[in-house]
Amino acid sequence: MDLQLPRGIAVIDAGKTNTKIVLFGPDGRPVAERKVASLNHDGPPYRAIDPAPLIALCRSALPELDAILPIDTVVTSAHGAALACLGEDGSLALPVMDYNAEPPPEIIAAYRKVQPPFDEVYSSLLPMALIHGLQLFWQQQAFPRDFARVKTVVPWIQYVAYCLSGKLVTEISGMACQSHLLNIRDGGYSSLVKRMGWEPLFPPMAKAWETIGTLRGEFLGNGFRGRGNVLAGVHDSNANYLRYLAGGQKKFTLLSTGTWIIGFDTETGLASLIEERDTVSNTDVFGNRVGSGRFFGGREFEIVSGGASGDMASLLAVQDLIATATYALPSFSDGGGPVPRTGGRGRIVGTPPLTPEQKASLASLYCALMVAECLAALGSKHDIIVDGPFSRNLVFLQVLAQLRQGQRVLASDLRDGTTAGAACLALMPDGVLPHVPLALTTIASQNLNNLGQYQAAWQKLAYENSV
Repeated sequence: MDLQLPRGIAVIDAGKTNTKIVLFGPDGRPVAERKVASLNHDGPPYRAIDPAPLIALCRSALPELDAILPIDTVVTSAHGAALACLGEDGSLALPVMDYNAEPPPEIIAAYRKVQPPFDEVYSSLLPMALIHGLQLFWQQQAFPRDFARVKTVVPWIQYVAYCLSGKLVTEISGMACQSHLLNIRDGGYSSLVKRMGWEPLFPPMAKAWETIGTLRGEFLGNGFRGRGNVLAGVHDSNANYLRYLAGGQKKFTLLSTGTWIIGFDTETGLASLIEERDTVSNTDVFGNRVGSGRFFGGREFEIVSGGASGDMASLLAVQDLIATATYALPSFSDGGGPVPRTGGRGRIVGTPPLTPEQKASLASLYCALMVAECLAALGSKHDIIVDGPFSRNLVFLQVLAQLRQGQRVLASDLRDGTTAGAACLALMPDGVLPHVPLALTTIASQNLNNLGQYQAAWQKLAYENSV
């Protein structure tokens, strides 16, 4: 095993909105970045992810970044809600399904009859096509001729690694992130996988930090200087969690924010998870189960704010919203998050906000209240670390700090914990977590008048809406 530190680390982060390649040095610090918009098609046969822009970016940017620092290690990271179905020749037998695809009602009804129970997989059936098991079931039932050609199935994360290296593997953080594919309680594949006969389709598992191959020639350009080792790759939110483990954090709740707000709590066990409140299990790269909560936070903020950015919010406007009893009630997306049965029922009660400042302030207040419910559902007791876009929304942070008395709220100075966490994998070829220092800012609790009473009134209205 080559234990030499890489000179350059290229993290390929295949995100829902953008795909980027971030070049890191051997100290784990970012050096350069290249980005392209992620591309999706509405179908037929369903809304799908187009890998072409990602491959084109890798083809052009990897040699360019290698000229800055020799790229010795390449790590793939992506959201955990897509699968690639490959034929005998390694090409796609079916398009890679976008998780925003809408399954037909008859497919959902049929899937409910075969889906594994919550106390096996620790994830409920989510809206759209967010569950791997539902995706495969839909493809098999609706497109049997195409599905009959499928010889291998891998998470989108490992499909990107395959495109780069030609090697097929799976990895635990991607296979276990609310997929319905693994038996989280007892280990092994889920009852769904066994019932549907999918076991032979999945290649062997590799550790996220294991080298599975080297970059194929088309990504090397002319005069590529690095070794170009490709690692197995990692689920993006789990990569984020790994970065804080590498920073020396022990007992904490991480809020990985973006399109989704995903909470990872080091102390929440399987027995504490509540299906109705969308608390679920994730599995980290070491195979440890981590209690998690989900809320479509970035998307809901966008809806409530009308597109106004978080830096337009103010505490003065929040205080006015409290005084006038203006409430945003869940949920403005299809999922209810921590407040059950509220998907698609979001509404604003009281005086509607008119200005961008008022809208951004209401969205910040609403998201802080929803995150507080997530934290309560997880039984969060220790420090709360906020990473990603919401770590730069000071009003959201300040309101959350007042709502969670007795816990410190810490904002991460990392611009992107996901790519930084993925880069850590390149620094642990022997599987031993490196130590990479963190910069965290403690957020002072505010003294907003009547916030406690406002929260109680909001909870009453929100849970009435969930009936």
